[in-house]
Amino acid sequence: MPLEEARDELKHLLVRCEQWLRMVGEVSDLLPDTRDLESDVERMAAMRTRTLSTMLKVALLGRQSSGKSFLISGLQGGLEYLPLVDEDGEPSEEYRGILPSSASPTTACPSTVVPVGDDPTVDAYGRGLLRVKFSGRADWVEIGTDLHRAEVAAYVAADGIRTDRRSEHVNEQVERIELLISKARLPIKLFDLPGSESEDEERDEIMYEAWKEADCFIYVSQATEALTSNELRLIRDLYAHAVPARKRVLWVLSGIDRAQHQEGNQAAWKGVLATNNQYLHDRYPSSGDFLGEGFLPVSAALEAQAEFEEGEGRDGSSLRRRARMGQLRDRLQDLLESGAGHKHLKLVGDEAGWVVRRRRRTIADVLDAHRVAVDQLEGQRDSLREELEGMDESLRRMLTELDDELERRIREAQRPFGGLDRELHRGLDDLIDAGNLSDEHVNEIGIRHVDLFNAWMTDTDGPGTRWERERAALDDSARQFLRSEFGEDTGSRLVSPEPLDLDSIQAANDGDSPWRAYGVVQDAANVISVASPIAGGAVWLATSLSVATIAVPVGAAVIAAIGIARITDFLRERESKVQQARQERKDMIDEQAKEARAGFEEMVRGDGRRVIDAAAEYHHRHRTRLRATLEEIVQRMNTEDTAGSREIVARLTPVEERGRAISTDIQELLDRNRTP
Repeated sequence: MPLEEARDELKHLLVRCEQWLRMVGEVSDLLPDTRDLESDVERMAAMRTRTLSTMLKVALLGRQSSGKSFLISGLQGGLEYLPLVDEDGEPSEEYRGILPSSASPTTACPSTVVPVGDDPTVDAYGRGLLRVKFSGRADWVEIGTDLHRAEVAAYVAADGIRTDRRSEHVNEQVERIELLISKARLPIKLFDLPGSESEDEERDEIMYEAWKEADCFIYVSQATEALTSNELRLIRDLYAHAVPARKRVLWVLSGIDRAQHQEGNQAAWKGVLATNNQYLHDRYPSSGDFLGEGFLPVSAALEAQAEFEEGEGRDGSSLRRRARMGQLRDRLQDLLESGAGHKHLKLVGDEAGWVVRRRRRTIADVLDAHRVAVDQLEGQRDSLREELEGMDESLRRMLTELDDELERRIREAQRPFGGLDRELHRGLDDLIDAGNLSDEHVNEIGIRHVDLFNAWMTDTDGPGTRWERERAALDDSARQFLRSEFGEDTGSRLVSPEPLDLDSIQAANDGDSPWRAYGVVQDAANVISVASPIAGGAVWLATSLSVATIAVPVGAAVIAAIGIARITDFLRERESKVQQARQERKDMIDEQAKEARAGFEEMVRGDGRRVIDAAAEYHHRHRTRLRATLEEIVQRMNTEDTAGSREIVARLTPVEERGRAISTDIQELLDRNRTP
């Protein structure tokens, strides 16, 4: 099914969902609990506008001043070219983007540009709505809409003037910012991350959280300078995350307009392009998926000039061709069309379907209670009371059994870790002995380490693959327990159990649930690219940047060992010191194997807990429905108002039927929208 067709159809269904929720509000006096109904209406409106305007999440990486902010403004059509004349009468030019940009390091904190479409709840006209998260504060602060660029820079840019902020924010430390825009050329959320030279650990943590959320990456390098050893670590970290998570990386050479002078009978940027591509191929010779088509040369500035010329009635087609920005958008659009967009729509449809099913189930329970014949009320009351009396013991027994099973399954998945250190030594020791631990040598070791670790994790008997099997078995156990307790929905019971779809259960908003429940598939999709299936042992990534990052030399011990060989050329010449560094690097393998096991255990325990939490949430919801239905039955017995019951049935029946039809239509769309 074409992506745009599926998107339009889902948008229409979301409008119907919103209208139906408002219809539910009109009969709220007949329902047991509608406290958060209005929030569901707002949630559906946001899905219809904002969520469908952000179908791909892209993180931009690169060294400082590589042009990431400038490129984002250009990608989303927010870059304006202004020809000027300076004070000496000489022609000059200026570019105004939605994010600040300059030749010096610009972005001081992680920034996100989010399309929100025509969301009526967000005032994001012009240059957009700026929201800021300050350090030490839990809430986001809305700064304003269509702000002057100096005010935006005061919050975002490293060289921004703090006194241009609101007075109450002058001494605040900005942790991250969001810019919500109503007009965008692509339905993608763009993370503008600080350059690789950042030494702020707190911001690094925020950056890696963005890596987890991103579906793919754009690595940005300036056309005026080739890649250097300073970028080895960032690219290696990107490799450690993107390859096992199956996330695409697009490589972009930006600012080619500033490197058009001739060098060796060709534009200077072409030499940089060839050097950069060779740089990657030399260091990642067996990583075709990671390297893709190599660097794409682009210029957001030339495209902005083209738009200016066209606005003046002149031909800008030549400038557009040279800019190549359309090619970059095409590659991003290809990612959407190849699966990421459809899977995003599925997540939206799943969430909308869950909201409607939850509300419709409550209405159906009330209807069923008022359709019971008067002479059956007492029997139904006693049956519901009996079932409720056993719920606490049932929950305790389920949690005890599943907790014990989780620990057994973690131990089973961990068994191969006993041989991890030997596997790593076998693959790394000779390579460590073959060099002097220079930057390039350390990078080669790191890449080999990541490759060995990932291959070992995802082997048919590796811990990642084992955990996939163990988690599936734990999920089966949870389903079997719930099925044995509550039975199947045969239509013969007053309160029939909901379909057992643990993956789609989300945290209840009724304030009465003590558990945090997660949709495991949705949660994993924040880490494993929505552009590729969750398979082949990849589920072990679901709660961290990547277990593979444990295999990359990090931490004080690693720095100390590498530092021995880095201090001076004099030190490198001393074979005994180099040999000592090699041995310390080998010793670290044993410690890293222990850390990997501990990290794996923490991640899979969290993954297993989500299964148990989802089962507990399902249990809680069934008890809540039993309670509400019992109250309806008791109320009927006390009033014996059959006329009132007939009125309730008359008012609720069309609402329930329309909700049922919407749920069916959403599921049919999701079935037609399935991708391989």
